[in-house]
Amino acid sequence: MLKNFWYACEFSADVTNKPKQIVMLNQRFVLYRDSQGQVIALKDQCPHRGAALSLGWVEDSCIRCPYHGWKFQADGKCIDIPANAPETPIPKKARVQTYPVQEKYGYVWLFYGDLPEQERHPLPTLPEYLFSSLRPVCHSAIEPANYARLIEANIDFAHVIAIHKKSFGQRIPLDQTIRYRVEEDDWSAVATYTYDSLGSSKSFLNFLLGGRPQLTIRLSFYLPNVTLAEINVGGDGKFAIKFGILVAFFPIDENTTSAKRILYRNILKQPWLDSFVKNMDYKLAHEDTIVVETLTSQPMPRISEELHVAADALDLSYRKLRQKYLAKGWGLEPSNSASNNSNGHSVQSVFTSLMH
Repeated sequence: MLKNFWYACEFSADVTNKPKQIVMLNQRFVLYRDSQGQVIALKDQCPHRGAALSLGWVEDSCIRCPYHGWKFQADGKCIDIPANAPETPIPKKARVQTYPVQEKYGYVWLFYGDLPEQERHPLPTLPEYLFSSLRPVCHSAIEPANYARLIEANIDFAHVIAIHKKSFGQRIPLDQTIRYRVEEDDWSAVATYTYDSLGSSKSFLNFLLGGRPQLTIRLSFYLPNVTLAEINVGGDGKFAIKFGILVAFFPIDENTTSAKRILYRNILKQPWLDSFVKNMDYKLAHEDTIVVETLTSQPMPRISEELHVAADALDLSYRKLRQKYLAKGWGLEPSNSASNNSNGHSVQSVFTSLMH
């Protein structure tokens, strides 16, 4: 896991004026909106007895601790201790850690690290057409696998014929050499590949698109935890089908990931079809998870510890960039405890609440 990055950590629509706990990087954070609608992010731990502030309530753009009612401003400073007389000075240590946040592309982004503002890398720039002409639908899931391993699956052109064999991979030829060029910068990389055909099936989709439509996929990753798949079926014709799959994989711990997905589409755009499209995307994503969770090494191994072929070029770009920042000292040590800011709730209890 990496520090000094902006993590897409929650859907913007899911953050309200009620405290919301997120578990990320072996730690607990609390998010809420102030009276101006701005998102506030704090460490989810009262400095008094360590209670989870996310169990408290928002009052005058501040958050109250559920245990003794201590009141904390958006900057983390305590301004009221109900059990003290009004003239009693508030201890300087009565302060909660705060975190910078931004909102973009339907996500809340939290910066975790110690870089000054002017040295932080910018949020990614995503294609505007996703937001102007396609219909989005959001869903999330807790995945029992390492976030970096899941990212690799999402930016892998070759896994389609195997992992997705029972869904759509059977339409893609098995004897096609997969080679492509990777474009890379300091924080991201992108590659595009066109499969020869979706196969020769007599499906209505093939008929609509002219018999044997091409499938072109453009895959991107943005450190530390976001991927984008742009899918085009049928070329540039009038009836081309377009999908965009934007995913924030944020690490709860080394072996557990919260995947927050936004699927964009230019077909079946009626609102009543959102549930159908959401379930379809979940099933395809789960096909990845079933395999990725079985990998013997969950935390990402070094490049030299595994075999690689030409089709792995984008994955290798991802690993090299990760290693670059790990070498700078931006890595976070794995924690054996439930959380680095434990507040009495086990991580398992958090998982259980998120799953139900």
